[in-house]
Amino acid sequence: MSEKEISVLVRKYEQSIESGKPIYLDADEFGELAEYYDSLDEPDTAREIVEAGLAIHPTSSSLLIKKAKFAVYDGEYSQALEILDKSLSEYDFDLYLLRIECYLQLELYAEAYALTSEMLEKEENEAPETVFSELGFVYVEADCFREAVTYFLKSLKYNPENMDVLSDLAYAYEMLDNFESAIEVTNKILDIEPYTYEAWVNMGKLYSLNEELEKAIDAFDFALTINDSDNNVLKLKAHCLSLSGRAEEAIEIFDSLLKSDPDDVSIYFLLAECYQSLELFDEALHILSYYEKIKGETVESLSRKAYVFFQQGEYNKAAYIVRKGLVSYPDFLDLRMLAGEIAFKEDRLEEAKEFYLSIYSEDNDNFHLVDRLALVSIKEEDYEKAAYYTEKLLNMDVSNAAVKERLALLYFELDDKEHFNEILDQFTDKELLSLFQLIYIPQNPGYFDRDTLIVYLNRARETRTLFKNLEY
Repeated sequence: MSEKEISVLVRKYEQSIESGKPIYLDADEFGELAEYYDSLDEPDTAREIVEAGLAIHPTSSSLLIKKAKFAVYDGEYSQALEILDKSLSEYDFDLYLLRIECYLQLELYAEAYALTSEMLEKEENEAPETVFSELGFVYVEADCFREAVTYFLKSLKYNPENMDVLSDLAYAYEMLDNFESAIEVTNKILDIEPYTYEAWVNMGKLYSLNEELEKAIDAFDFALTINDSDNNVLKLKAHCLSLSGRAEEAIEIFDSLLKSDPDDVSIYFLLAECYQSLELFDEALHILSYYEKIKGETVESLSRKAYVFFQQGEYNKAAYIVRKGLVSYPDFLDLRMLAGEIAFKEDRLEEAKEFYLSIYSEDNDNFHLVDRLALVSIKEEDYEKAAYYTEKLLNMDVSNAAVKERLALLYFELDDKEHFNEILDQFTDKELLSLFQLIYIPQNPGYFDRDTLIVYLNRARETRTLFKNLEY
């Protein structure tokens, strides 16, 4: 509908409101009028128009879809489905798409998948690129990222340079922790439009998530050449500099950011972390004290100050702050963890274990925490419990040589032949030789083959070389 025709419709509608007389339009005109007011960010008016249209045209598929869309905007997915069930029975692309979205949001995945298959069989009018891209958008909104990837890739076969599809595909890969593929797709976006600011920022974030910090810094630099006034990107770059061991450069950026925006309190913590990494503890404490002058004493500032003292080995000062913090914030995980760390360092194992276990119930995938529980169990000579926690560590990081070695030694101490040999099968030849040399001191271990090493290790297990004499 032309701009002139829309103007006529709008005038008619506003006159009907002023006069209090109902307006009669056909279904398409009601739909166009609703779209117009929706585009003006006047959703209430748009909804009133749709209701007025349905009062005259109760079976209008287009108006029912618009009403259902409003329900979807409100998160009323069951209500939207009820509305859609009143629509005409013939196939309609938008109607099917909306139904699929509702099923997905209600986690009725079998119904969503069945309707998707049905739609793909019936669809004849829309371009395949559009069909697959729209499905991808619906699935990605419902956090069904694997399915979204499938549909985006199919859409890109018809139009490899669709920027919206490429952007959402990169996002879906990121949500699947497939950072390599997300980076590859973002590179395609930059091949098409090299000066896309958002793509360079996303590239930096993806490289940082993939622990390619230098590449992340380069990507943020490219973004900053396009827009050098984005403080968030400067913070991201500085954080990557800090993580990559370039804390001095990070400090320069954080200092300049503080001068331009002294009220950005997040910078104080980032700056304190930089000073800590350089073991400039007085400077870190000074920054945290400055933060407290602005914001007052917070649980975050307390835990960070306590950690600075802990890093310095000043356990009494750290413990005092932790106790003070736990009075007001007994559920704050960082404070409980630090309380456990102080107790562990001071060999108060039962107290350390109590704090660690209080966190473990809420955060059982924390590698450092599980490692601490394993070490406490070893110190208490509870090797079965230590093996349990060390197995969890290996599940988190299957290639961690130190964890494999510890687990082997635990099975060794427990005289668990079956599990001992199972873990030995996961060792590389180099790792196996390292374990052998930990137990034996042969003159020329290099001439032993793998099978010989395993025979000797099992012989040592049978003669019960003591694990507790080894430091872990």
